[in-house]
Parts: sequence; C-alpha cells; structure tokens
Amino acid sequence: MKQTAILWVLVFVFAAMAPVSALADWKVHYTGKAGQMFGYGGRGSFSSKAQCEAARTSRPGFERNNSYCSGFDPPKPYVAPAPAYRPPSGQQAGGQVQQTNPAVLEAQRRQAEEAAKQRAQVAAMEQAAAIMQQQQFDQGKSTLANDLRNRLNASGGTNGQSLSDCWAARAGQASQRGDRAAAKTFADYSIAAREGKSVPACQAAGQSPAVPMPQGVTIIDDNPVRRLTEEKRQLDTRIATLSGKRAEARATAEKKKAEVETLEKASRSTTDPKAKAETDTLLAEAKKALADAQEQDSRATQEINRAQEELKVVNEAKARAEQSRSGASAGGNAAR
Repeated sequence: MKQTAILWVLVFVFAAMAPVSALADWKVHYTGKAGQMFGYGGRGSFSSKAQCEAARTSRPGFERNNSYCSGFDPPKPYVAPAPAYRPPSGQQAGGQVQQTNPAVLEAQRRQAEEAAKQRAQVAAMEQAAAIMQQQQFDQGKSTLANDLRNRLNASGGTNGQSLSDCWAARAGQASQRGDRAAAKTFADYSIAAREGKSVPACQAAGQSPAVPMPQGVTIIDDNPVRRLTEEKRQLDTRIATLSGKRAEARATAEKKKAEVETLEKASRSTTDPKAKAETDTLLAEAKKALADAQEQDSRATQEINRAQEELKVVNEAKARAEQSRSGASAGGNAAR
C-alpha cells in the first residue's frame, strides 16, 4: 500500500516536469472537397504553428489549397512588467525627438505675436504720453515767460493802458511838442509792443499810476472849475493817445509804401513766372497793409478833430466858470 502511494507521487511529479512543447497542439484541418474526402477532423499533432504549416504546405496542391492549421501554443511564463520609461522632454522612447503638434506651435506663435503687439502698443502709449508731457511743459514755460514779460512791460503802464497805447500816447505828446524824432521813436515802440516784441517800459509823461476807484462808488464834484479841469485833462490825454496812434499809422504807411515800391520794381523786372507770382502775392499783401494804415490814419485824424472840438467847448466853459467864480469872490470881498 505504501509502495503504491509512492508510485502515484512519482507519476505526478514526472507529469509536472513534462516539457513545455508537450503542452502545445497544432493540427491540419481540411475544408471543402478535401474535407469530404479526408474528413473535417484535425490530423497530426505539432508543437508549433510553424511545424504545422510546414507539413501542410508539403502536401499536394489540392490538399494544400483546401486546408488550414489550427491549434494553440504553450502558455507563456509570467514576467513582471518593467518600470515604465519616461523619456526626457521633447524625446520619445528610443531617443527619437518627439514631434510637436502643429496646432500647438501655431497657438504658441499667435500668443507670442499678441504679446509683442501689446508690448508695442504699451511702448507707443508711453512715448505719446512723454511727448504730451513735454509739450505741456514747453507750453507752460512759454506761457510763464509771456506772463512775466507782459508784467515787466506793464509795470510802468498808466491807468490800465496797454503798453502799445502808452507809447502811442507818448508819441502824440511828442508830436504836439514838435519833437518829431521822439514821436517817431515812441510810435515805433508802440508798433513793436502791438506785435508782441520786447520794448522798454512806458510811463506817460507827467502822470503817475492812479489808484483804482472802488467799484460801485461814484464821486460827484459840485465844483464846476475842478470838474471841467478834469474833463480837459481827460481830453488832452485822449488827443495825445489818438495823435500817437496816428503817428504809428503814418510810420507804418511809410514802411509799407517803401515795400510796395520795391516789390513793384521786382515784379516788373523778373522773368521767372514762379518768382513773379510770389512777388505779386507779397505786393498784394503790402498794398493791403498800406491801405489799412492809411485808413487808421484817417480815422485817428477824424477822432482828433472831434476831441479838439470838445476840448474847445470845455475850455470855454472852464473860462466862464473861472470868471464867474472870480466875480463871486470879488463881490464877497466888497460886501465885507
């Protein structure tokens, strides 16, 4: 009994140690007419499909064309999977460079272009802001310089007159005195001041800056002599100012008349059509300026004549008032 048990154990061990090829089985199966002739069941027993195919293809053509191999290989031993290999960035397994998706490349290119465009826009905005700040700074400097220059020029002005009017009044006063040289110099100052050029400060001769009268206050002078004296002073100042403006207009007219004569000669002597056209344009402008100066001279003369008529009436009234006051004063003394 004990020997029988040992025998079965040995049989089991030898069966377990059978070669792997003994666990495979491939057979040739016939089809069609060949199957009808030889049967459809498998024939032979091969340890691999290659052996089965070699045997099948060695048969005559009829059998070879109407047969196939079918079976199974021995089971493969279990092998633990190797750790997954992660290739470096940009490469595939085996060292090959990984091909980037074209769509990804296009998206990256567009993002780069958009970022560059935004940077360019920001740079342009910063440059425009810098230019604007510089322009504002330059404009502020120019405004400040003009304001300082105007204040300096107006520091000697009288009763709020502009610098040009002040020099025009000085020119009128010089003209009334017969000082033609001073009248011409003062008239030139008035023209230069009106054109925005730098001229000396002006203070009307014989006058000092007046204290401005408070708004809403009116002084009524019941003394006719004093009131007429003030009216006479105002008319004298007005006539002097108008005379200065007239002297200024006449000085301008003299300059423009000389320019007209020079340009007329140049227009007649030139043969170049383009140069003649430019000269004629300048000639037309000079003639217009001459006509304007002559018109200003005429208006100033008319206003001077009216002011002189008013001054004549004021002087006569002042003389009567002084005579009346003198008579009243003499009567009072006789009564005493």
